[in-house]
Amino acid sequence: MALVLMKGQEAWFLNRWKKRNHVGSGRGRIAAITVTILVSLGPILAQAQDKISDEVVVVVSRGRVLGIISGGGFVRARLSAGETVLLTESKGINALVQTSDRLLGFSGPVQRWSEQRLDISESVQKIQVTSRLIFVRTDKRLYGFQGPIGRWKVQDLGVQEEHRQTFVQDHVAVVVTDRRVLGFSTFTGGFFAEDLFNDETIESVEANDNIIVLFTSSRKLIFRSRLAVWAETR
Repeated sequence: MALVLMKGQEAWFLNRWKKRNHVGSGRGRIAAITVTILVSLGPILAQAQDKISDEVVVVVSRGRVLGIISGGGFVRARLSAGETVLLTESKGINALVQTSDRLLGFSGPVQRWSEQRLDISESVQKIQVTSRLIFVRTDKRLYGFQGPIGRWKVQDLGVQEEHRQTFVQDHVAVVVTDRRVLGFSTFTGGFFAEDLFNDETIESVEANDNIIVLFTSSRKLIFRSRLAVWAETR
């Protein structure tokens, strides 16, 4: 759903939203012009393994972005001069804004924007937002955003390392290259690598929200959301 407001209407929109959702004053610095509402608000379920409903709204205005949290508050982030918004996406407790210069990740639980700068020559290849994490792959790096704590993790790709496959679930993401497999979890953070054997190929995959299993030509590799390590069986 998209809304276009005339100049001076951002305060009206925020006041109306706060009254409707019984919310007090938010944090931030700025005010508005073009507003894009990406998702409707909803409650977050209590247990870590439960499905979460969407609870974040993103507002994009001239010179700033605004993250609104279901149940209370909003946080603003300023755009630099000449910085343009290329993409916005949100789900669950996460929101992502891709600009011409950087990635902005928003966490509902900690009510904070966190940034990762992109190189001038860096090209974004894939973006996927789940209820608890954000995954971004460029031609140079992997970026993982931990929604519950609002923190980015970054993994450089090797020179001439070739991407083969990517699998993303609610709590885990796995990337397969010609050299290794890399797992990311919203709970443990970081990218955890396991080297592949020469000529080892991925034959099939099984996955749910917390586990991704790779069946290769020589073994079974298992990555779990709660463990910062790959498990192997033959």
